[in-house]
Amino acid sequence: MKTGRLFILLILLVSVHASEIKDSRPDGITGETWQFGPYNRWSYTHIREILPTKNIKNNPKVIQPIPSIDKTESDLDIILQGESIKLSNAIKDQYIDGILAIKKGIAKLEIYNGTLTPDRTHLMWSVSKTIAGLTTAGVEADGLIELDKKVSDYVPELAKSGWSDDTLRDILDMRDSSNWTESYDSPESSVRRQDCADGLLTGKMCIDSEVIGNYKFLPSIGKDKNRKGKFIYKSGTTDVMAWVLEAATGKRYADLVSEYLWTLIGAEKNAGITVDIAGFTLASGGMFATLRDTARIGLLMLNRGKVGNRQVIPEKWMDDIFEYNDKSIQSDLNHGRNQPYYRSFIWGLGDGRKILLARGVHGQFILISPPTETVIVMYSSWPNADGGAPNLGINQSLAILESINNAL
Repeated sequence: MKTGRLFILLILLVSVHASEIKDSRPDGITGETWQFGPYNRWSYTHIREILPTKNIKNNPKVIQPIPSIDKTESDLDIILQGESIKLSNAIKDQYIDGILAIKKGIAKLEIYNGTLTPDRTHLMWSVSKTIAGLTTAGVEADGLIELDKKVSDYVPELAKSGWSDDTLRDILDMRDSSNWTESYDSPESSVRRQDCADGLLTGKMCIDSEVIGNYKFLPSIGKDKNRKGKFIYKSGTTDVMAWVLEAATGKRYADLVSEYLWTLIGAEKNAGITVDIAGFTLASGGMFATLRDTARIGLLMLNRGKVGNRQVIPEKWMDDIFEYNDKSIQSDLNHGRNQPYYRSFIWGLGDGRKILLARGVHGQFILISPPTETVIVMYSSWPNADGGAPNLGINQSLAILESINNAL
C-alpha cells in the first residue's frame, strides 16, 4: 500500500513539474522584446511579471454567471475561404490564444491555445479603449463631466497641448486636433515615443527617449489645426480621457473602471492595467482580463448597457453607438459592404447589421452582433502589431470571427 501511494505521489510531482516547466518564463524576455513574437505568447498572459500594474477589482460577492460556460464545445466546424475546417486547426496559424462565443446568452464555444487558460488574464491592447469609453459613460451619467466641455477645462496641464481646445466628445471619437502619429514600426512616431517615455519599452526603438511618464509626455504633444473634427486614430487621445476622468473625480482611473464597470458587470476575476513610471494608468492599451470577463463586456454592450435587470451604462449611450452613421472614415475595415465608423472608442462595421468591433493590435477582438445575438471574444499574440507572418492580420481574423458567427 505504501509503495502504491509513493508511486502516485511521484506521478503527481512529475505532472506538477512538467506544468511549471511549460509555464516558466522564457529566456530572452526584456523591455525590448516582451511585446513581440515569440515572447509575447507568454508575456501577454503574464503581464504582472513583466510590467508595473494596478489592480482593477471585481466584487466577488456579485458574479454574473455565464449560462453553460462549463458545457461549451471546445472545437467547431467552420467554413473558411470556402473550405470546411476545424477551428482548432485554424487558430494555430493565426497565433490565437483563446476564443469564447456566446449566443443568446448561452456560452457555446470556448477554446484555448498557447499559455492562456480560463483563469488567466490576457493583455487587451486597444480593446482597453472600449473599456475607457464605457467608464466615461458612467462618469458622465453621474454628472461629473460634460461632453461639450474642453479638455483644458478639466486638465489645466494640457492647456498648451494639441488637445487643449477639443471637447470630450471630440476626444471620444478621436476627432481631436493633436498632431499625434500612430506608426508602430517607427521610433519617431508618437505611439512609440510614448512607450519609451512610459518606461514600457526599451532598446533600439527608444533611442534618445527620456523616461518621464505620461503626465509629462502628453502635454508635449503639439497641435495640427487641420485635423480638427476629422477622425484620425490616436492612442494618446484615450489616455487624455483617462486623465480627464481622474481630474474630474479625484480618483485613479483603474479605480473608476472597477467602480463603474468591473464590479457591476459581475466580473469573475480581478483585472489589471499597466502603469508608467509616474503611476499613470494606460487606458489606451494597458488593460488585461480573462477571456470570460471580457465576454461579459461584450454582453453588456449587446444588451444595450444592461446586466440582468440593472442598467449599468445608459441605454441612450449604447443606442448612440449602435445607431451612429458616418461614411467619411477610411480604414482597413473598408471592404465589401462595410462603411466603418468610430464612436465612443469602439468601431462599428457599418455593414447595415449594427455589428460593433472592439479591436487591438496583435489580434485582440470583441465582436458584438445584434442580428445573431452573439458575442465573440478573441485573444491573440501576433508576432508584431499588424501581423508579422504570412496570411496573418485583420482580414484573416475578421474572416474567422465571421465564420464562427455563421457556424453558430
